[in-house]
Amino acid sequence: MKILFFVLCWFCLSSVRFIGEIRPVFGVQVNMQANSKLYSMVVYIHNGRALTHKKIITREEFILYASGTWPSIYNPQRRNLFEERNIPCGIEKDPITKRDIPFCNPLDSLWKIRYSDYPFRTFAGKGWSNELYKPSSQQQKYLYEHYGIYDIDFNYFLDEHFWQILKDVQDENWIRRYRSI
Repeated sequence: MKILFFVLCWFCLSSVRFIGEIRPVFGVQVNMQANSKLYSMVVYIHNGRALTHKKIITREEFILYASGTWPSIYNPQRRNLFEERNIPCGIEKDPITKRDIPFCNPLDSLWKIRYSDYPFRTFAGKGWSNELYKPSSQQQKYLYEHYGIYDIDFNYFLDEHFWQILKDVQDENWIRRYRSI
């Protein structure tokens, strides 16, 4: 009887897999979208083994989730991920209307990685790409080596690569280096 008990305990305990800490994984794809946006954003839950609960989100949703302003399954502790990573994004209170206004300047610069000129006529900005609608082959190689972006048309800057690109697009030295590739 004792042997049967030990075998049963061993079987039950050996089939249980402990999952690591559940955490959010944010990402961005720099690509012209059907809604005329220059990027799309995604969030997953990393459960220790796989990315699950994928959700395509808007810029505003991303800022509200990552700042901890909105409660969600993607940031249940409502931590301010921007402050933790020293990224200039968050929520400002409009002094007149008293409404919360999401802001994230690094997101506004992401299009420059892909385009040499702003793709719409409404703004005459210059991008950092060495080709008109896609980074040069050397720039694409750089994006692959540093951020895991094999093809800018299909891949997302995910997790730590996502946070790193948000920092890098604000760094003048990084911008100079990327343009010169």
